[in-house]
Amino acid sequence: MSNKESAFDLKHIEDNAASEMSGVLDQLNLPPAFIDFLRKNQRKIWTVIGITAVIVTVVSLYGSYRSYTVNKAAKAYDQALLLEGAEKKTALETVAADFSSTASGVWSQVELARIDQEAGDNGAAITRLSEINSSLKESSLMKPLVLVNLGGLYEQENQLDQAVTVYQKLQNQIGFEAMAANNLGRVYEAQDKKDQARGMYNKYLSLTAIEGEQPQQDDPVRTMVKANLSRLQK
Repeated sequence: MSNKESAFDLKHIEDNAASEMSGVLDQLNLPPAFIDFLRKNQRKIWTVIGITAVIVTVVSLYGSYRSYTVNKAAKAYDQALLLEGAEKKTALETVAADFSSTASGVWSQVELARIDQEAGDNGAAITRLSEINSSLKESSLMKPLVLVNLGGLYEQENQLDQAVTVYQKLQNQIGFEAMAANNLGRVYEAQDKKDQARGMYNKYLSLTAIEGEQPQQDDPVRTMVKANLSRLQK
């Protein structure tokens, strides 16, 4: 092989394979018609085999690179969490920027939003969480976490219409329908939309009821929701 030839060069693969194919076929106990077919179409066959080999190699290399990147991102994220103050924030920002396509990059953004919130900068936290929410697929396990926190921040900032929009999206997340109903009831009540608030509170009670029997004792959330309903009906 010359210096300019590559193991991935299709012509190189075809020429080498084709030159060896005839000898191999002669040694195999195959039907003559089938041997003739292979000889007539050997260049096409080896072209397909060559392309397949290249694809398999590229996919394998990408998988190895992806695994290396994910592991490196996780290590960087763990190290960032061990830091304090400005150093921690800088390290998390680096992880978020360098490994944005990994789970560690997303978790770094979530942690940065928490840091912003603790510092009293809800606006920055909302911006971060909104960006994360836009990048996540509906099936992502992180989606509900982001929506819950984003909705809560909107409530704190008295941006109730935005909170309603977020909690309506939360209703579509399996396992979070009841939480979304309760949150929507609370926001509608704050907006003085009593009918909608009652509807959401009743929906929450329905979703959290025990089928076939009355719960012996309500949990604190159900007790609070019932109190809210009672207040709205006066």
